[in-house]
Amino acid sequence: MTARIVQGRLRLLGSGIALPGERLSSADLLARIERNFDGLPVRTGHALARRLAVSHRHHSRDWLQRLESPRDGDRNPDLAALALAQALREAGVDAAGLQYLIGHTTTPAKLLPPNIAEVANRLGVAAPYVELRQACTGFANALQLAAGLLTAPGAAPVGIVGSEVGSVFFDPAALASDPSQWVNLMQMGDGAGAVVIGRDDGSPGPAIESLYFGHIGLGRNPGFLLEDGGSDYPAVRQGRVTSTFHHPFETVRDEGEALFRAGFAAAAAAGIAIDSVRYIIPHQANGQIGRWLARGMGLPVERFRGNGAVVGNLGSASIWVALDDLRRSGELAPGDRVLIVGAEATHYLYGGFVYVHG
Repeated sequence: MTARIVQGRLRLLGSGIALPGERLSSADLLARIERNFDGLPVRTGHALARRLAVSHRHHSRDWLQRLESPRDGDRNPDLAALALAQALREAGVDAAGLQYLIGHTTTPAKLLPPNIAEVANRLGVAAPYVELRQACTGFANALQLAAGLLTAPGAAPVGIVGSEVGSVFFDPAALASDPSQWVNLMQMGDGAGAVVIGRDDGSPGPAIESLYFGHIGLGRNPGFLLEDGGSDYPAVRQGRVTSTFHHPFETVRDEGEALFRAGFAAAAAAGIAIDSVRYIIPHQANGQIGRWLARGMGLPVERFRGNGAVVGNLGSASIWVALDDLRRSGELAPGDRVLIVGAEATHYLYGGFVYVHG
């Protein structure tokens, strides 16, 4: 197990988020499922909501029928563009001033052209762009690329945006035959988070340090997969191509601890001491992650922060949305350090960084 570590300092010039529609409670979500899809034992959903401690989320669909497209204005590129525009405003950077744009998502509006192409068109980004088909650690991979792009003196900023609308890939009919789909339903949220990253010029202000990224997936079966929709698994239902996420949660539960251990070990190898950070933001799979990690590491639960309880698991967007929330909470003082520990079950990737408040 070898993580790629990038030392040095980057400026975090701005961040932004976009969440679709109304905030939907677990009770309201399950009431819609029960009302519109007969015969489903929603008591399972209520029990899981309590266990996972996810009380609310935002979705891009209304849960009126089995297969739904996103609402107008709540498509994946819509949310990504809104989040990036907010980050650009805080950064004081015009979209035309970016040298590169990086998107990461598992739920693009279409396979080609990439999601990020529509975002670039909408905001007027004339710079090159790239899209990573990656989930919960897409942020860490994007930062590895951004760090290389920002090495040249005078390099212009890089925009990064993670976005997901996983709810529109969900078929409620699967709840009757596949228990893992209840976990997906009760954890899942839709949204986007973005940052604008700049070269460190020595001036004070928010910063990112000690980037790390790696995986422990060799020889392991995926813990989260979207098996239809690619060239290997064509599926046409009701006249359209559809896909369903599969989540063998027993495997994820058994392997998840090792994945987080690998992340903390990589952080230590990057020179990050737990005592040097005020807070830890783990991947926001649900509202219990901080409590579970605190117990396993023997740390006070107050050291762990996140907002998975009220937005759900946002996949690619999770870390950016949680960090933006903490940055705007008023709880951080200049110089406070926050360790980000990302974990992705698709093929067991981990990654993170240290955020320095300014």
